[in-house]
Amino acid sequence: MTKVSFFENIYFDATPQITKMLETPTSKEIRICMAKGNIMKEHTAPGAITIMVLSGEVNIGSNDKNITVQDGEMIYFDAKVPHSLEAKEESIIRLTLSKNDTAQRVLNLAKL
Repeated sequence: MTKVSFFENIYFDATPQITKMLETPTSKEIRICMAKGNIMKEHTAPGAITIMVLSGEVNIGSNDKNITVQDGEMIYFDAKVPHSLEAKEESIIRLTLSKNDTAQRVLNLAKL
């Protein structure tokens, strides 16, 4: 049994702050802390992902559509679907990746 808290050691900066929180036999759990105005430009993931806003408000764009995701709401993307994120307020996000995806790929997105 492993316990983690997405609300400990929170840090917001000029770029999204990305931390691998947990790795299971089938997935990786990533925390993304986005300050108001932080953007993750359009990108894709090699496998299916879920994005859950634990706190805050994030606009998520995909295929010329934008939706707002808020506290406790979640969105799912199939593999290779282009998407972008913009924090409308300070936000904490839980990203679930396939075990075959890499946390480093997500870390590199913060530099775009």
